[in-house]
Amino acid sequence: MNNANKPFDLVVLDLDGTIIHPYRATGITPRVIDTVDRVQATGVPVTIGTGRTLAYVRAHINHLGVTLPVITTQGALIGDPVSGHVVLEIDMPLEPARQLAAWLDEDDRPAAFYFSDKQGGVHIIQNRLSVDPEFDEYALGKADRFHSPLADLFAAADAHPPIKCIMVNDPRVEPDVEPLLQEMFDSTLTITRTHEILVESTAPGVDKGEGLRRLCALLGISPQRVLAIGDSENDIPLLTAAGYGVAMGNAAPRVKAVADWVAPDIEEDGAAVAMEKLILNA
Repeated sequence: MNNANKPFDLVVLDLDGTIIHPYRATGITPRVIDTVDRVQATGVPVTIGTGRTLAYVRAHINHLGVTLPVITTQGALIGDPVSGHVVLEIDMPLEPARQLAAWLDEDDRPAAFYFSDKQGGVHIIQNRLSVDPEFDEYALGKADRFHSPLADLFAAADAHPPIKCIMVNDPRVEPDVEPLLQEMFDSTLTITRTHEILVESTAPGVDKGEGLRRLCALLGISPQRVLAIGDSENDIPLLTAAGYGVAMGNAAPRVKAVADWVAPDIEEDGAAVAMEKLILNA
């Protein structure tokens, strides 16, 4: 796929905060859709790198013309956005998942575990609603069922391991649990703040940057030939793994610090502006 006449061999776009508004159900704007079409028409394919599930991605980008495998679930699952076929999956280790569930039960913290069904679907089991049920459904996804204590999910010796966990934690009004959990689980889980009030856990070493490297290996291209665009701290591994990383204008300061360029914010279609500038020379 390498072509010296193209500036990049691949573009990877984050979703929330990059091409989908993080707080309004407005969808992907016509300018972003048109820009993706024009970029792909030049021979540079576009795909997605997100913490969202494959099912969510398939439901929200089917009009975007993306056909290459997408990086989902913070890099834990790479899947085909058209067929839903799972190309690669990395589940959380069972014992750390048990320990995390027990900690969540003891802390009485709103949380959800995600379980892949191997056909591209994900089943969400949540312990309870937080103070904002509408936000829960938007950010965590619609729960398949509610169950507490969460430790019950992993009581059996052959329990099905989850692919990730999301918990609600607002450090503006309570202690930040991210550093606590990073210390607690050290090398046994990856703990990342993915939203100002959400912390996620995945298998050790799993993040969007590693997801990009795995996808590039599947496609036979170099990560150095990738343009990546994102806004949240979980996009830092993605932007640093890519040859050229763009932070959105609405990105967190740590994201801007590692970026090669800072685009306008999502309200100004910053992702489209970046692709126009760096690929279309508009």
